[in-house]
Amino acid sequence: MKGPVKIAVTGPFACGKSTFVRMLGDLGAETVSADEVVHDLLATDPETRERVIGRFGEEVRGERGVDRKALGRKVFEDPEALQDLEEILHPLVRRETDRRAEASVAEVFVAEIPLLFEGRGSGRFDLTVAVTAPEARRREWAAGRGVEERQRQAIEERQLSGEEKARRADFVVANDGGLDKLREQARDLWKQATGGSNHGGTRAQET
Repeated sequence: MKGPVKIAVTGPFACGKSTFVRMLGDLGAETVSADEVVHDLLATDPETRERVIGRFGEEVRGERGVDRKALGRKVFEDPEALQDLEEILHPLVRRETDRRAEASVAEVFVAEIPLLFEGRGSGRFDLTVAVTAPEARRREWAAGRGVEERQRQAIEERQLSGEEKARRADFVVANDGGLDKLREQARDLWKQATGGSNHGGTRAQET
């Protein structure tokens, strides 16, 4: 039995990735978020919890799993600590994402992966998508989520730029209008993924 078309969605912080993925879910895709997988691992997986606490200390132990805020303070602006955390979590996230994709009976499987190209995991997917948004909007959306500008910039500094993500992706989604425009691009990607006609969105140029 042929598996689903596997799509990875990436983009800079606070660009609308999650909203776009939800729209694909509304069209019938099975979806997964790397951030949600990390949250579940830190909250419910004993092995992950003990590895993280063993590296970062008892102060990151929470009432239920790992205290994500305390962990965030440990790795914020500490590249070595952040790299250690990613070395623990990224293989587990990749394994869980692959497991869900293999088990999926949906026509399309979509994974939201902020560090898709940085982690060199794009080859596992049939299509890669980069969501872009103007910086002013990203600043506004980040602030609305309680993320300070300094923290937003620190997050982006460890990622490829939005322009570079777009250059590497198969399909580019410009989140520079309203939800109707974003939804139209989700429908266009859905048609492309499922063999329908594609008369919108932006197919990235081959390089």
